[in-house]
Amino acid sequence: MQALLFLSFVFLVYFLLRFIINTLIDARKNKPNAPDPQQPDSQTMVRCAYCGVHLPQSEAYFDGQHTFCSEGHMRLGPKTQDIGGDSNTIMNNDDGD
Repeated sequence: MQALLFLSFVFLVYFLLRFIINTLIDARKNKPNAPDPQQPDSQTMVRCAYCGVHLPQSEAYFDGQHTFCSEGHMRLGPKTQDIGGDSNTIMNNDDGD
C-alpha cells in the first residue's frame, strides 16, 4: 500500500512540474518582441568633407555647408580635389591631425 501511495505522489509531482515548465515555455514563446534596449537606433551617416571618413551625423561637425569628422578638419575646410578619384584611396596628409 505504501508503494502505491509513493508512486501516486511521484506521478503527481512529475505532472505538476511538467505543467509548470510547459506553462513557462509557452509564456516565453508568446511574449511580444520588445525592442532591445541595448541596441541603439540607426543613425544617418555623413562623410567628412576633408578626409572622407564616414561617421554618425550626431558626432559630426557642421560648418553650415559641409560636415567634418573633427574640429581640425573643419578649420582646414573641405578638400578642393579628390586625389585618385577613389573614395577608398588612403591619402597621406601631413597636417598634424
